[in-house]
Amino acid sequence: MSSERNYWQRMRRSRMSRRALLRASGRAGVGAAGLALVGCGDDDDDDDQQQAVAQTARQQQQQADAVQQAQQQQQAQSRADQQAQQADQQEQSADAQADQQQQQQELVAESNIVRGGDLRFSTPAASHDYFDPHRGVFGPTQYWMGFYMNNMIRWRNKEQAVMESDICALPEIPDELTYVFTLDQGARFWDQYPTEGGRLVTAEDIRANFQRHIDGQDATGAEDGSFLHQDSYAKTSSMETPDDITFIARTEGPDATWMGVPLGPFAWVTSPEAISEFGDRWRDESTNVELSSGTGMMIPLSYDPDLGIDMKRNENYWKMGADGLPLPYFDQVTFANLTDPTAVEAAYRGREIIIGGFPLSSVQVDAITSDFPDHPRGNLAFGFTIITGLFNLSPDWNGWDGLGNPYLDRRFCQALHVAVDRYLMIDTVYLGSGKPSGQEDTPWFNTYWAIPEDELLQTPGFRPDREADIMEARALLDASGYDINRHLQLIGPDIWEQTYPGIFETEINMYREALGLDISFDVQPYTVILQRWIEGTYPGSGPQWTNPPVELDPTTAYNNRFIPGGSWNNLNYEYQPMEDLARRMRVTLDQEERREMAHTAQRIAFGTHPDHGLDGISPTPAVMNGISPAVWWPFVHRGEDTLQFAHASHRMDDTWIDVNHPDYPA
Repeated sequence: MSSERNYWQRMRRSRMSRRALLRASGRAGVGAAGLALVGCGDDDDDDDQQQAVAQTARQQQQQADAVQQAQQQQQAQSRADQQAQQADQQEQSADAQADQQQQQQELVAESNIVRGGDLRFSTPAASHDYFDPHRGVFGPTQYWMGFYMNNMIRWRNKEQAVMESDICALPEIPDELTYVFTLDQGARFWDQYPTEGGRLVTAEDIRANFQRHIDGQDATGAEDGSFLHQDSYAKTSSMETPDDITFIARTEGPDATWMGVPLGPFAWVTSPEAISEFGDRWRDESTNVELSSGTGMMIPLSYDPDLGIDMKRNENYWKMGADGLPLPYFDQVTFANLTDPTAVEAAYRGREIIIGGFPLSSVQVDAITSDFPDHPRGNLAFGFTIITGLFNLSPDWNGWDGLGNPYLDRRFCQALHVAVDRYLMIDTVYLGSGKPSGQEDTPWFNTYWAIPEDELLQTPGFRPDREADIMEARALLDASGYDINRHLQLIGPDIWEQTYPGIFETEINMYREALGLDISFDVQPYTVILQRWIEGTYPGSGPQWTNPPVELDPTTAYNNRFIPGGSWNNLNYEYQPMEDLARRMRVTLDQEERREMAHTAQRIAFGTHPDHGLDGISPTPAVMNGISPAVWWPFVHRGEDTLQFAHASHRMDDTWIDVNHPDYPA
């Protein structure tokens, strides 16, 4: 079977791809332009001056025509290259998906997949914002949703940039402005209120989901700042639904970021009935998971922040497993509320959970696998970047104590940023299993888009030389004029302290050592912190988690984060050169050029670019990303694509549990 699959792989790759065809046609156009320049002379040897003048005029016109034609062909070539690149991505994704299906079929034959069982995890259940599929931004919530919601299309492997179909097939892209999606004709909503009967998903449903993001309004029609991806969806200039299974989206101009819209974790497809029926109840009844309407393989049953979340199998799921029956193979999914690493380890050893991950440390996983050598394990980059802080740059905010906003002086921001000891944080939080990250949008494992590591390690705040950082931080604080006797009040999430007891005291001592400041933390739930961020009264913070990058290409993030009015720009960042750079990145289709722009943006954000100084520093410099271990009981059979840095729970759809295994808990 394996050799047969390799044969078909070779056959597919031996064909001329759409990319090759498009490039070939572009080259043919250039050849035609070259031919137009050959044989342009006049065979008539008449020396009459009038004929010579006419001939010169003709030659000049021909040259002008040739230049114009060459320009047109160059533009056509650029479009062809872009279409070819997109086509090649689609072909690679289609090939990968076909290989995945073939491998899954082989797995059935070789492993005798059985059905049933409860897939049990730990989770910080209280770290939750909304069950609204378009508003929910917290990482745990998005991970839960991956089990019970579907996207139009999705990442099979984000790190390898491999896409696959979900509710829709991968789009046809007939030109650089148009994306044509064809819906899976079996995709259907759950057979429960408000879609009793489990009706089919239509193109109009897709349009309604897009429109809700674009409008960014609550149920009364008032502007609602909790739609944090409104800007991403607003890049869609028009939508058409010529029939029930065809959705066409268009942009006003070439856009290097648009394909990230249907791939992101905010692109869950819900029913228009739910949008109408639940509306702001999603926002106002944040713990009511029964207000859910989706298409996914699981259906959520209950949620309690103190207990966790339970889901049951969707008996009418339209996607089929390798055994010819509807996915998923397991019957239930249980997320138990556990945040203390010791409690997580104990629950794993007692088989109360059967997959162990965050917040387990590598030391704990080493101990587990020492006692259970047959338990598989893996490592993945922890996508939730820890950032040095969030600095409120709004001139309208008067500080936590009414004495003015000290962050308006960028030297004060930079002093706090450089004062953070990244290597202390790596040791304290991850017991050494982590690396410094330059920005939340370009963490250390994003090696293509992040500035080179050797450059990062020479950047203030990232240098291994702690004494040099302290000296620079003190000089910046002095230059800012900040009154050292003014108490510094920051905010921090309660889950941060619950997960790493004593972490706030560690941060307080770190700032005192470096800057001599009197500092304290207002410890609040993430929901309170998010609301203050949205309303513009965020008082600043020390190191804490932020969300994983939605996609590894930071272009979309820079447009949302660094442009005034951007849907993520709630900290009032405004620097014209960075805005101009972000806008250019969006319309630059050449990825190598965009990468160079991204490196420039990072240097501006760090304050190390020689032409910008501290004027454009980011309000959210990064600290680090952990290297997170995972371990699971041998009766759990999961694929490599489930070990991705974030937003990979949807890849659990072909995981199965051997309920006949002697270790499986009865």
